[in-house]
Amino acid sequence: MKKEEILAKSRDENRKNDPYQAEIQRRSSSFSGVVVVFLSTILFVIQLVMDRGFNFGLYAVAFAYGATDFLVRYFYLRRRRELLFGVIYLVVTIILIILHIAQLRSGTKTV
Repeated sequence: MKKEEILAKSRDENRKNDPYQAEIQRRSSSFSGVVVVFLSTILFVIQLVMDRGFNFGLYAVAFAYGATDFLVRYFYLRRRRELLFGVIYLVVTIILIILHIAQLRSGTKTV
């Protein structure tokens, strides 16, 4: 194989793995997570101020986002930190879902 052919093949392979695009994806994903948690917190506080009880479902959604983010990163990167945080977020998500369902079944205040 000639040098030009090798370079052309390398360019074609690397075109799909643009580091700039990967960095933008990482930043947007991180920012999206912050927005989800911030919005959930605002809605949670508004519900408390209006004396409508707790809505654990809001935080279940926020923590589900975090769990998914960490576990997908672990799947591709195989870093223990990602697995640890992914499992923690997943456990918290499950607890919040259970609390939300229990609250719905008991008939306490929620909107």
